[in-house]
Amino acid sequence: MTLIVPDRDGATATTPGPHPTGARAAAQALIDNGVTDLFGVHGYINPVVEEACRLGARMWHFRHEQAAGFAAEAYGRITRRPGVFFASASAGMANCLSSLSQGIGARSPMLLLVGQHGTAGDELGTLQEGYATDCFRSVAKWTRRLTDWELNAHWVRQALADAVTYPPGPVVLEFPLNNQWGSGPAAQRKYVPGGGLPLIPATQADPARVEQVVDLLAAAERPMIIAGDGVYWSDGADELVELAELLGAPTGARRTARGAISEKHPLAVPAGYRGPMLRAADTVVLVGLRAGELESWFEPPDWPAPAMTTYIQIQEAASELWLGLDTAVNVLGSSKLVLAQITAGLRDRLGAAPVTRPAWLDSLAAARTSFIDRRAATLSSVTGRTPIHTYELAQAIADEIDEDATVVYDSYQGSLYLTDALTAVAPARILDAGPRVALGQGVGMCFGACIARPGAQIVSLVGDGGIGLAGMDVETLARYGIPAVIVVLNNSSWGGNALVHDDTQPDMGSWDMLAELRYDRVFEPFGCHVEHVTTSAQLRPALRRALDADTVAVVNVVADTDGPEASLPWLRLKIGEYCSRGIDDIPDGARRYFRALSVIETLRLHKTALDNGLRMPMSFLAELTDHDESDLSTTAASTGYRY
Repeated sequence: MTLIVPDRDGATATTPGPHPTGARAAAQALIDNGVTDLFGVHGYINPVVEEACRLGARMWHFRHEQAAGFAAEAYGRITRRPGVFFASASAGMANCLSSLSQGIGARSPMLLLVGQHGTAGDELGTLQEGYATDCFRSVAKWTRRLTDWELNAHWVRQALADAVTYPPGPVVLEFPLNNQWGSGPAAQRKYVPGGGLPLIPATQADPARVEQVVDLLAAAERPMIIAGDGVYWSDGADELVELAELLGAPTGARRTARGAISEKHPLAVPAGYRGPMLRAADTVVLVGLRAGELESWFEPPDWPAPAMTTYIQIQEAASELWLGLDTAVNVLGSSKLVLAQITAGLRDRLGAAPVTRPAWLDSLAAARTSFIDRRAATLSSVTGRTPIHTYELAQAIADEIDEDATVVYDSYQGSLYLTDALTAVAPARILDAGPRVALGQGVGMCFGACIARPGAQIVSLVGDGGIGLAGMDVETLARYGIPAVIVVLNNSSWGGNALVHDDTQPDMGSWDMLAELRYDRVFEPFGCHVEHVTTSAQLRPALRRALDADTVAVVNVVADTDGPEASLPWLRLKIGEYCSRGIDDIPDGARRYFRALSVIETLRLHKTALDNGLRMPMSFLAELTDHDESDLSTTAASTGYRY
């Protein structure tokens, strides 16, 4: 891969002069502290960006600030270094909200540099007036408006350090024009030049707490480990695998940590068959895994009740411990270091040989086989359909990409199919939208991923909603020679027509798009390799050509996402409304999706309503799904789910 860095016609590069300015001080601090790449759209922040470029930084210029922000988010997530992006005042600044929201949810280190009107124009109707410090409080670790240019270097370094301090996340610095223009002989205050970004020290856990964990794990018969982002940010994948192998513990990894234990490893437990293993475990170690709706707050029916299972929590920050879970031992410390401490303690206690658990690992093998068989049967039943079923599309992508490819999700419905098709062999290879669930992030994230991992395949499954929001930055990919493959899941609708619209909300006005738009033709003039796919026979050859193109490729796949295979997330959005309206007012077309739900999935619907403040009679769900109410009650009791 050869990146194209365009030169400006007639421009002459210059080196920074000796005259100190606010912009130069900020730029010098960026470079001193390891920043090499800046993503953004120019404007009131130009003085800082130009000075950084004069000092050697690469500027990647986008069509829309949202794409630049998503590029920085992916770059930060992959490199574990701050992804730095920039924007102008007011509307340009506001366009960064979605990427910052994704970053705070995904715990991605980011630094946004915002230009602003001069401070003398505050509240005077100044052109492009806006205040990033107010706008971004809910999507950043902190924000600051810099009014004293002699402190610019200090705040830049502090922002870069705090962005990567656990839990990592975005920081926003706002530079008024008079700050950037400030000049004079004074040195930067409260700043030690040189040396780079200070190393943030990792900490071990209290040895007494580690000893308690060792006691519990040494006595466990069916232990299980579930790892989260903390394992990834601490670079603890090796320690995770070492403990899993010594303990003989089935191990899963979530979010950016997915792949910390390769899903080809015999102890790996991907999400597709995690449920039955969790419900059978007698001890569960949660390491670096945050509570939230995506993890059902560690509550039944997806997680066994604490009365049935012993829980251990390991977190690097006290704020990440979930106090809503009855936990035997809470441990504070770097996931990497704590895992190593536990492994050392178990070796002292049990010896160096791995613990053998034939019955427990036979259960894991059986769960894996059952999952593979179910997927094969479903794939066989949908292969060859016209339009192409998303299940087949997802499997084709998983089969054709390199093992080391980076995959970016940007199709809500498509990701429901793709996540179980993929096999993660290393962390930060599958990039989702995090718990804030953005849309239109795929194109920008592909750019950042390519800068972070040059030479690796970059593939994004993008819905036609997402491509409509962010598609023009495909030109940015083309302009810089980014060889990403954008697979457009073209179902001519937001989320899937029948499932999300015709069947579940038939009386609402249409949100369909024009049918079967030729997105390939839209992007062909940019110099992209393009493919248009309408049949199963065309699908895999088209994907192979796109992956081999060594340039940005757009594969337009006319596909169908309607069907019960991945309906539960959508039904969760509707269940409270349907309950309040009454069963006789539920559209007939929607009933078939509810009848396809398993007992556990039905209980998940009940919990969704409860988590949103609605106490739903179990009898209502029994009638809606055709499950016997006694079966629902019995399964709820077996998992500890109380309603």
